[in-house]
Amino acid sequence: MLLGLLERPGLTGGERAVLLKALLQVPATPSIRARVHRLLRDRDPHVRKHVIALLAHDASGEDARALSATLVPLTSDPDIRTVRAALLALGAARARWAGEAVAARLHHPNMNIRKTAAATLLHAGSPAAVPHLLRALGRDDNPGLRSALEQALRAVVGPAYAATLLAAAEAARDERARRLLLSALDHEVTARAVLALDVGASPAVPALLALVADGGVRLSAGSVEDLAEPLARHGVPTPPAAPDGPPDGADPEVAALLRSGWDPVLALRIARRPAPPDTVGSHERPAARALLDPWLGLAGSTAGAGLRDRLLRCALHLCPGPWSAEEVTVLARHAGTVTDAFDAAARGGAADGSPGATAGGAAAGWAGELTDVLHAVAPHLSVVQRFTVVEGLRALPPTGPDDLPRTGTAASALTLLRRLGAVLVRADLDRALAAAHLGADPWSAAPAVLREAFGVPAEQAIIDEPAAWRAELTASVRTAEALAEFRGRDVAAGAGPRRAPGTDGAGRTPTAPTSRELLSALVEAYPGAAPGVRGRLVDWMTALQPLDAPEWTIAETRAAGTAPDRSSRPVRADDLDQPRSAAQRSRLLDMLDAKRADRRTAAARALLDWPEPGVARAVLRAYLRGRVDVLPATATLDLLAHPENHATDRPGEGGGRHPAVVELTARGVLPERALRWAARLPEDDLLPLVPLIVGWWEHGSPAVHEASRTTLHHVPADALAHLLAPRVEAGDLGLLDLLTGVELLRTPALTRAERQLRTEGRDARADALVLVDGPLRTPGAEHEDAAALDALRTPFRNPAAPADRPSTAELLDLARTGTPEQTRQALTRLVEERGAAPDPELHTLVEELLCHPRAGVRLHAHRTSRALFDRDTHARLTALLLSDPSPDVVRMAARTLGRAGWEPALPDLVRLLDHAKPVVRKAARDALVGFGGAAVPVLRRTAAHARPDRRPLYTDVLAEISGAGV
Repeated sequence: MLLGLLERPGLTGGERAVLLKALLQVPATPSIRARVHRLLRDRDPHVRKHVIALLAHDASGEDARALSATLVPLTSDPDIRTVRAALLALGAARARWAGEAVAARLHHPNMNIRKTAAATLLHAGSPAAVPHLLRALGRDDNPGLRSALEQALRAVVGPAYAATLLAAAEAARDERARRLLLSALDHEVTARAVLALDVGASPAVPALLALVADGGVRLSAGSVEDLAEPLARHGVPTPPAAPDGPPDGADPEVAALLRSGWDPVLALRIARRPAPPDTVGSHERPAARALLDPWLGLAGSTAGAGLRDRLLRCALHLCPGPWSAEEVTVLARHAGTVTDAFDAAARGGAADGSPGATAGGAAAGWAGELTDVLHAVAPHLSVVQRFTVVEGLRALPPTGPDDLPRTGTAASALTLLRRLGAVLVRADLDRALAAAHLGADPWSAAPAVLREAFGVPAEQAIIDEPAAWRAELTASVRTAEALAEFRGRDVAAGAGPRRAPGTDGAGRTPTAPTSRELLSALVEAYPGAAPGVRGRLVDWMTALQPLDAPEWTIAETRAAGTAPDRSSRPVRADDLDQPRSAAQRSRLLDMLDAKRADRRTAAARALLDWPEPGVARAVLRAYLRGRVDVLPATATLDLLAHPENHATDRPGEGGGRHPAVVELTARGVLPERALRWAARLPEDDLLPLVPLIVGWWEHGSPAVHEASRTTLHHVPADALAHLLAPRVEAGDLGLLDLLTGVELLRTPALTRAERQLRTEGRDARADALVLVDGPLRTPGAEHEDAAALDALRTPFRNPAAPADRPSTAELLDLARTGTPEQTRQALTRLVEERGAAPDPELHTLVEELLCHPRAGVRLHAHRTSRALFDRDTHARLTALLLSDPSPDVVRMAARTLGRAGWEPALPDLVRLLDHAKPVVRKAARDALVGFGGAAVPVLRRTAAHARPDRRPLYTDVLAEISGAGV
């Protein structure tokens, strides 16, 4: 049916893309591929992208080889989306025979294509791709691209990774390329290997020693001190340890992060290392724990699951449990990141998304590490997150990596399931017992699991109970037949074996044990039971006490209550301990209006455990009017805002006020009691009551006045200021007394009020207002943030293509006047519809957007110029970004102009040698060195006019250019 719809005439590109995407959900067949192959020539790039994905779907063997004949030419397509889709398809097909064609895309001008090609070579690499990988490693310094290139090179050459890089570095003629190649040897070479290279007079030794000395390449074994002799001989300075540097054995990068504050670039470098950092010393723990929020925030903003897990692991290594209340709040704020990582690890996928036994074991071990965090944040998880975690816990194997048991997960897994609201089932108990039996001490771990599952205390008290039946039970658990005989004797309901009537040696009448005592005895006998008997013991325990049910002792309680020797009294109609019923409910509600205070209080206490909102509302009304002194346990505004809650039967008497305000201002309500109840409400529920409480604060008695002030302190200060702003603007400055002593975001209304107070000579009151600068957020903005996050986490469904596409004029207008997101969408549409056609008006728009206040819009406009304009126009627009306020944007522009070799930008690049940011200065220096002799005249002219103390900035570059030329 989908193929028939796809072949109908008159379909738009968006409709074809939706149908092709739906075809990806069914198994691919040769007939499907044959019918969609013609769409590779479609003009819509989205259609071509989905066709390529469909052709590669479920392809293997000869089909994959035939597919590569179609996909390899597409890697040279002018449209970058088609190229990227072709590369991804070749990687999914493991097309190693196309490795050289894929490797050729490592030199594509688009960075996304280069990264995609590097990621594809991880699965489709071949020896023919090695020269391309080495050339890319010696040219590009983009961290993300280099990480993918290194992984691809390791996948191709295997153990010869270090030797391959060293050989390429020795053959490199450019010093920059040699340093970049050697920097990929981080944690790959030992001190002995460096000494051996020095003995062999390798040309790469000076650059390698320089990288080792300044920390660019870290040794996998040995230390920098072992290289003191070659360092001195080659004139490479060894940086002395800073006075505040890390102590011996400390991680220098972690120490730098703790010393200088949060740095995302340094954090990413730490996370990408093969092993996570060790825990820090006691003197550094406060600084490390203070960075928990930035670590988790960076992990949440990372798209790749592998890098996200590395960042999370770094956060938990540097800030291990137990966590304080503030740290638990931080963890709860990033609970979505933790649950996503746990879900991915529980499914057993590797960091790169590929399944495998080793990856599955490592993922299970990582999931076990996250369970401690889940214990802390369990009360703060949403329903969907709890469901995800429960499914992941039930999918975890009992062992971690290398088939070793995961410690601390036997009984704690059951506890976590209960905290997440899951109902325990027999499979959960069996899984926990299996994990306990794999541990180092199954004799104590297994009973702990059973006590947690059945709610048996660790120390079950035994009072005046002979131990004969316990000895019989211990002996019977060794064989299944003995246990069946012991259980088959005459037993009471939920009890152990009865004894013959009479008395024991002490003169007491023996009694059968209760079900709880028998359950405790079964738990104690479990470790000594034979393996084939343990399941029968658990069956018996489940019969005595079903999992996740209240104590299963109803029959025992009833039997004890109907015993002949039990004294009883006749049941009266006004008893308060009768079972719940409609009659009992009506009787207790009527008692709330009784004349005697003790009867009213008794009725209120009896009604506290009733779950119906109407009952709690009746108790609250009695409390507000002073008839009882018992407050209901429920403290929420919904109790008085219920649809059934009306202060009067006459419509319209509320005057449009909130139902809770109508209720609290009804006749007979005492303000003191209303304020006492309002002080227990959550912050959000207090907002509708603020005008009423402010009125009581203004006009109430001294006691009401003070209680009102105390209650208003529970309202967020900025929300209270927002609600009081109209009256303050009207001149009621006395209300500012409610805002003194707390930090308030500076708003125009508060600024004017402060100015007016000083004008009137009330400086003391003006000084009591603490106004701070910050982002202005309206009350309720946190709910908008939560809604936005939920919308981002909701899978996006591509809507049908609109009937009328916006015109070019409308898109140009939207790009100029819309929000940043609308501007970027308009630019994308303009690129898709206009291709590379020149347009003066579009050129003017891009030039204007290169000065937009948002860096994201400026970068998007720069990418648009690359797609639409010729090389010189794009280079001229790129030169405008050399004056950008963002150092990252300036660095990108300098590198782009250096690779393009656009000589008109030389004066601006020379000017950047004096930039305040080191990364910008380095990018400008590398770009000028890349120009070679063309940059010499500009550098000499600038050096001649520079101050003597600034002249080395330019002469050093001239010397480097001269050295490279030699």
